Amino acid sequence: MKGVNVEIMGQNLVVASDGGDDWVRHIAQEVDARIRQIREAGQAAASINIAILAALNFAEELERLKREHEELIGQIEALNGRLAQAIGAVAER
Repeated sequence: MKGVNVEIMGQNLVVASDGGDDWVRHIAQEVDARIRQIREAGQAAASINIAILAALNFAEELERLKREHEELIGQIEALNGRLAQAIGAVAER
């Protein structure tokens, strides 16, 4: 798997992904944008602190989305059960 050159925090990196070059570029742009937000907000000065804050932001977002996903799956399963019951009731008529 070959890599694609990206720039994050002014650092050039070669990154490879099963998602392809465009996916890697997109993700790198998202990471760099989040880092710029943190830097502009003045939340940290040292590069490592900025990178850690960005990682924490992404981790928090990921966990929130996982929970939302689980809730949606639960809702879908509940609706699926209700639909199966309704179909069963109609079929019994």
